[in-house]
Amino acid sequence: MDELPPELPMEGAEGGLPPLPEDSISQQRMEDALRSISTSWLEKIKQAEKHARPFREDAKECMNFFDGHGDWFWKKGESKDSQYSKIGPPSFRMTINKAFEAVKLFGSVIYARNPVRTVTPRKFPVVTPVAMGIDPTQPPQVDPMTGQPMQDPRVQSFIQLSQQVGNIEEMRQTVSGLVEAYLNYTPVELNLKEHSRRVVDEGIIKGMGVWWTELVELPGAEPETTFGIVGSFADSVDNLVLDPDADEQEDILWCARRCIHPIDEVARQYGLERDSLKGHLESYVARSQEEDRDYKSKKRNGKTNDLIVYWKIWSKTGFGHTLKGAPKEFQGMFDSLGQNCYVVVAEGVDYPLNCRKEIALEQPDESGLPPTLFNQTRWPIPFYSDVASWPWTPLQFHRKPGYVWPISHLKPGLSELKFLNWGLSFLATRIMVSSKTMVGVAKASGDDIKDQILKHEENGFSLIELSETLGRSVNDVISVFQLPQVTPDLWQIMQTVMDMFDKRVGLTELVYGMTRNQFRSAAEAQVKSEQISVRPDDMANALEDAMGLLARKEALAARWLLNKEDVAPILGPLGAEVWGSMIQNININSLAREYDYRIEAGSARKPNKASEVERMQMAVQTMGPILQGFAQMGQVGPMNALLSAWCKSLDIE
Repeated sequence: MDELPPELPMEGAEGGLPPLPEDSISQQRMEDALRSISTSWLEKIKQAEKHARPFREDAKECMNFFDGHGDWFWKKGESKDSQYSKIGPPSFRMTINKAFEAVKLFGSVIYARNPVRTVTPRKFPVVTPVAMGIDPTQPPQVDPMTGQPMQDPRVQSFIQLSQQVGNIEEMRQTVSGLVEAYLNYTPVELNLKEHSRRVVDEGIIKGMGVWWTELVELPGAEPETTFGIVGSFADSVDNLVLDPDADEQEDILWCARRCIHPIDEVARQYGLERDSLKGHLESYVARSQEEDRDYKSKKRNGKTNDLIVYWKIWSKTGFGHTLKGAPKEFQGMFDSLGQNCYVVVAEGVDYPLNCRKEIALEQPDESGLPPTLFNQTRWPIPFYSDVASWPWTPLQFHRKPGYVWPISHLKPGLSELKFLNWGLSFLATRIMVSSKTMVGVAKASGDDIKDQILKHEENGFSLIELSETLGRSVNDVISVFQLPQVTPDLWQIMQTVMDMFDKRVGLTELVYGMTRNQFRSAAEAQVKSEQISVRPDDMANALEDAMGLLARKEALAARWLLNKEDVAPILGPLGAEVWGSMIQNININSLAREYDYRIEAGSARKPNKASEVERMQMAVQTMGPILQGFAQMGQVGPMNALLSAWCKSLDIE
């Protein structure tokens, strides 16, 4: 087998060795190396799935409570807790859908509209002349030769540096204005509201929702033209796996996203032959072709699957040749690719989809790197240069210490919810049974009496034959049995457990706009109003923090991927020119660290109309007389602005 040359340092890459030319590495050895990389990553993904199993099981159970089929809770094998006792399952099986109430009540409050994004440049601290040793109280020194005041070099330096600071801050202000305008355009154009509502709902139900920041192509103003636009889109957290070796999300070194697409599309995207890919799933269209004469023969030959499941991997630990379990003989072959690598793998394919053998054996260019291999194994967007780190942004309300996956908002109350399903189902069955009218009839009675009773069987009458002899009175022939009533203690137990669940999840009566007792004072009403908003406010803050991070990632992606032609439809010709000359030349690290990306507080939440009207009424009463004086002097702008805001609060044109 060919030997590798000694390790050499290399400039221009992320560190490591340059790849070897084609004649130094046999094709068979490269095929083995690529196969080991693909196999190692797939094994890592299986370990990550196993590590996420507790989170997945809780998420699946919470999703069933949100939208499971009617009897999933009682169906054998569907729930690990389906057998609670030796008592057989009730006849009437019900599912208490408190999960749906929690999602709709909290979700509609914390995210009702697209938030307003703000980009603020970070300002330098103010430095006074005294800090540079300049005493403004001292008169300037006089030149003994000319008798003219001497220029202090420290003063000249202070003036020059002050001008430099002013120019930098003015440049940052321009950049922040353009980026802010762009970030406030994309949410409407790309329907961020709908995607975010999906993320919020999944975050409440399963414990985590995920946005993915990506580039999409939109049709341009001219025919057959397109322009790129960066946005964030929802995808199920079920398609995300994280590094199982990390205890916290901040410590993960790789993540992967499961994708399912048609084989033809994947082959075209990565420049592969269709026959080299192995289908894993059948689309609904393929399954609908079962009446085709050739379908059964195709199915026997394994040619019916037209969808492929593959994984996109973002790694901070290299291309995968150094993973635990990877053959040591191939370690060092891909060191030149650095630590931040992008890998695409699929079951049944012996190489990464973005790294065929021909690409890996490509001759290096002047820099010592095979250009196609290096370009295709780069992160599509270099989020690793920022603390944001990853192309996905999580929305999670309850982190779990020592575990990369959070817990569902519903999980603390699942025990109570299961008991409610169990107990209320038996109570409902008891009510169903108690509603029947059981009629006892002597066996010796005539068939006509029995037939009359059985005619009403569908209306709740049940016939019981008794062995007594026929008597003289009607009561001796027919007897009506009364079943014992349900004790009030059972209803009190159910109500107590329901109150416990409401406290776990936060579904108190005030959330529904109800109260059992009338407020005795305005102070009591205010205290309860403040306490009821504690959980929604905390969840809204978590959402706003995630949306701020999302805006930051979109800004970085736009700087990295878009040119002035892409932003021209949004920023106009002048803004596009500044984008091309200024923003595209800004270091991406500077764009991440020298600007604050925030969401205006409360801009995503559902507005409180009553509170808004009350504030505007107070503003009109307080500021109206003051601004009226300015209006009489001809300055009507402030008064018009106040009246416009007042009319807006009342929904008056």
